[in-house]
Amino acid sequence: MRSVVFALAAGNTALLKSPEFSPRCSWAIADCFRAGGLPAGVLNTIAHSTPTAAAVTKALIEDPRVKKINFTGSTLVGRIIAETAGRNLKPVLLELGGKAPAIVWEDADLELAATECAKGAFVHSGQVCMSTEKILVHKSVARAFEEKFAEKVTLMFGAPGVLVNKAGVERNVRLVKDALAKGAEVLVGSHEQDHQAPGTHMAPVVVKGVTASMDMYSTESFGPTVSIIEVETEEEALRLANDTEYGLSSAVFTEDLRRGLRLARGIESGAVHINGMTVHDETSLPHGGAKSSGYGRFGSAGLEEWVRTKTVTFRN
Repeated sequence: MRSVVFALAAGNTALLKSPEFSPRCSWAIADCFRAGGLPAGVLNTIAHSTPTAAAVTKALIEDPRVKKINFTGSTLVGRIIAETAGRNLKPVLLELGGKAPAIVWEDADLELAATECAKGAFVHSGQVCMSTEKILVHKSVARAFEEKFAEKVTLMFGAPGVLVNKAGVERNVRLVKDALAKGAEVLVGSHEQDHQAPGTHMAPVVVKGVTASMDMYSTESFGPTVSIIEVETEEEALRLANDTEYGLSSAVFTEDLRRGLRLARGIESGAVHINGMTVHDETSLPHGGAKSSGYGRFGSAGLEEWVRTKTVTFRN
C-alpha cells in the first residue's frame, strides 16, 4: 500500500507490479483504491509469470514514461533493479532485506522482551523484512529469558504457519540443520522436514548457541527461525548487532533509557525500537534501511520522495 500511496498523494500516476507468487494481493490493493473512487488509469497493476519477470521489470524501468522506481523485496533483486535504473539514470527507492537484531539487557522486563521478541520473530511466519532474526541476550539473564521466550513462542505460535512457497521452508530447514551440525541446539521446535506439515507449512524454530561460522548467523531466513546468542558487554552486543550486511530495523530491551539510547545510537539500522518489537513501522515517522537494506524513506518523508524540484525565476 505504502509503495503507491505517497506517489499518488504527490500527484503522480503509478503502476503496481505484482509479485509472481502472490499477484492477487496487489490486485486487492488496487481494487481498494478503485472502490474508494480513484479515477481509472491513476493506479494500474500488472501481473506476469516467473519466467517473464526479468524482461517485464527491465521493460518497465526502461520505459520513458516511468520517472522513478520503488522496490520492496530481496537485496539480491534490489541490486539488479538499482543497476538497471542507474543505466537509465532513474532514481530508485529501495527497501530490501534485513537481519534485525534484538538486544535483551540484564535489566530488561523479561516478560515484555519475550513477548515482543516472539512477535517480532514469528508474526507472518517471519516473512517480514523487519523480522527479528538474532536475539542478543545478556549472559546473566539468558536462562530466564530462554524459558520465558520458549513459553511465549509455544503459546502464541504453536501451530505451523504458511510460507509463500516451499523454497522458503527448505531454506529455513537448511539453515537450522547447518547450525546444529556446527554445535548449536534447538530450544523450540524441530528441524526435521518430515515433522513439518506438507508443502509450505513450517512451525517456529528457536536455535541457541549460534556462532559466526553458521549460515544462520548471517543469512536472512525470511521465515520462522530465530537465533539466540549470549553477550556480556555493550561493546559485544553492538559488534554482533552490526556484524551483518543489513541495517533495516532493530530492538533494545532495557529499563535504563540512557542505555537504550546509547545502544540505539550505536546500532547501524534505519530504526531502533526500545522495548518494542523490530516489526514496527509508524507512518508518521521515516522508514527505511541502511547498508544493504536499501536507501530512501517511506513515512513522513514519503511525499518528498515523489516530487521533483523545479526552479523558476522571473525578472521584471
